[in-house]
Amino acid sequence: MLLALVLFGLVTVGFVVPCLIDVAVTPSFELRSLTKPAWVLLIVFFSAFGAIAWLAAGRPDWRWRMIPRYLEDASFFGPQEALRRHPAGRAMDTGIGGLATHPPRSVPTRPMGPDDDPEFLRELARRIKRGRETGSDA
Repeated sequence: MLLALVLFGLVTVGFVVPCLIDVAVTPSFELRSLTKPAWVLLIVFFSAFGAIAWLAAGRPDWRWRMIPRYLEDASFFGPQEALRRHPAGRAMDTGIGGLATHPPRSVPTRPMGPDDDPEFLRELARRIKRGRETGSDA
């Protein structure tokens, strides 16, 4: 009996309540079948069955919102176009439509460690030589 009550509580909190919230925030003009009060009553009185009915028959189709209407049949909208439009893509690459605002800079292809940096090695040799001449570890 206790297990049944716990399962009922988990289903209510994890499945029915989010469906009720979804009904509440969905604009009335986007509902596919019943009205908002009807969906709320159906979900409250029939619990999981009402929530399943909401997901199957009442929830609006959100797929059309993924791509703006003017791009629905546009075949040009691919990875390059997405990279060109995204601010991070514009900042990374100056070759995409010339949209970058900074001049190209020489960036190593991989991180350079201090033992690979000639300038660091020259400075280290200079410090070692100076330390030997003065007799200190500076």
